[in-house]
Amino acid sequence: MRLRRCLIVPVIVASLAFPVAHAAELQQTRDGVTLAYQDTSGSTAADVRDRIIATFFATYPRERRDFHPSAPSTVRIVMDPSYDGVAYVGEKDQSATITINPRWLEKHPNDTDLVTHEAMHIVQGYPGYASEQAPSWLVEGIADFARDHYGVDNGAGGWALPTQVKPEHKVDSGYRVTGAFLKWGEAAHPGLVKALDAALRSGRYTPSLWKQHTGEDLPTLWDAYVAQRGGTARGA
Repeated sequence: MRLRRCLIVPVIVASLAFPVAHAAELQQTRDGVTLAYQDTSGSTAADVRDRIIATFFATYPRERRDFHPSAPSTVRIVMDPSYDGVAYVGEKDQSATITINPRWLEKHPNDTDLVTHEAMHIVQGYPGYASEQAPSWLVEGIADFARDHYGVDNGAGGWALPTQVKPEHKVDSGYRVTGAFLKWGEAAHPGLVKALDAALRSGRYTPSLWKQHTGEDLPTLWDAYVAQRGGTARGA
């Protein structure tokens, strides 16, 4: 509902309590990275927009520095009301564009660390997504590993890596399940995730890399992880 202008005091109070969404096309550069933010429909409240931008600059430059310094230095974030998912990174000429469904943020306004996950996909830049050289479960697991490690306020968004293994969990479940496994593996074998990331980016990933970097094959590692977490799941 739009308030009439003649109600001067209520308009001021409402604006302070409920930030109004306005169409926006902004560009900012920090730490050698330029972000172009586009919301032509004015679908996102100003405070959420500001937190999205702040989260991007708090996370992408660090992900880029640590994993792939030559990743794109110019990124676009587009708010698209016609998209019915949560968020995604495009391919080819859109490979440095994060598209977000603003209706998701209307329902989950504190889930701005979704940008941290998507920004990691830009850093990854792996060829052949969902192929033997870049299995989707591992790609998404690394992105959630990054969200856990670099995220600004995952707790506010109700997001966390699982601390227990459920019967339906497998190493190739992807996303948070694989992310938690990678966090465990990285703690035991520092450098593991960066080694996997580099191999995926160069198209050299094979399952044998797990044994090369940890001394154990992937199913054995998963079984050890499950045993430590008190679960009953079985690996891939």
